[in-house]
Amino acid sequence: SITPDDTQVQPQNFQPMPRSENEILESIMTKKTAVHLRYQFEDSLSVMSCKIFFAEHFDAFRRICGCNDRFIQSLSRCVKWDSSGGKSGSGFLKTLDGRFIIKELSHAELDAFIKFAPSYFEYMAQAMFHDLPTALAKAFGFYQIQVKSSISGSKNYKMDVIIMENLFYEKNPTRIFDLKGSMRNRHVEQTGKQNQVLLDENMVEYIYESPIHVREYDKKLLRASLWNDTLFLAKINVMDYSLVVGIDNKGHTLAVGIIDFIRTFTWDKKLENWVKEKSIVGGNSIKKPTVVTPKQYKNRFREAMERYILMVPDPWYQENT
Repeated sequence: SITPDDTQVQPQNFQPMPRSENEILESIMTKKTAVHLRYQFEDSLSVMSCKIFFAEHFDAFRRICGCNDRFIQSLSRCVKWDSSGGKSGSGFLKTLDGRFIIKELSHAELDAFIKFAPSYFEYMAQAMFHDLPTALAKAFGFYQIQVKSSISGSKNYKMDVIIMENLFYEKNPTRIFDLKGSMRNRHVEQTGKQNQVLLDENMVEYIYESPIHVREYDKKLLRASLWNDTLFLAKINVMDYSLVVGIDNKGHTLAVGIIDFIRTFTWDKKLENWVKEKSIVGGNSIKKPTVVTPKQYKNRFREAMERYILMVPDPWYQENT
């Protein structure tokens, strides 16, 4: 028999291969469309609401990282956390079990994250499923919380927060550094307090007396991670991020991660950069501007991190492992 040209031939007993769980999670993380959910609760005194941004993407990401089953339980018990390293004035909370950090975002950071979140999820999917080296701290949730009180004179408030992994969960660093690759206004007086966050100039002083050495494989992995991450952040117009380094002298280990990668190169930063480059405002033309473009920031950041952490040859390391 002859099948006419306009007739489709269906294979017999054909069934598509079932997708694995990882394939399903990757497809969710790389979706171009986002689902935002809003929940509202009311009682006789107030109206409380919570908007969940990128609900599907974050749920898939938490499942990949194995923290979805304990996420709500951890968030139910938080304490105020004093982060001594930042200058943004943002509020911080830490879960009592130490797993997560909750950071308050400004309105500019809210808008910036909504714009580049799809790119962030796609990039992290490459890291999770295709072995792309990365040192970006993981973001596990993004929420907008509002409380409106019906009591006269009571204060209403709205808060935008992001949930990040705690890079030092179950770790005990003896020194913590927040590094941007700049030497301008990057020094703090050491108080000796536990978990004091030191800056770039403090790092230079530290490595002058006690250089930080890692093995060849670790150095190459760190270099590849920072190269990938800074390239990605520059492409999405992000700057002013930091590499947090926790040094555990007793365990002879380093814990590292890139944080504060939400600040984009907005028009006010561009104007400040142009003014300082032209030395219009009482500046010295010899000194480099404190505000640079994302590309300049990327290059400066890479060069500095290469100097801060050095490699010691490892006779047991082989290139093909």
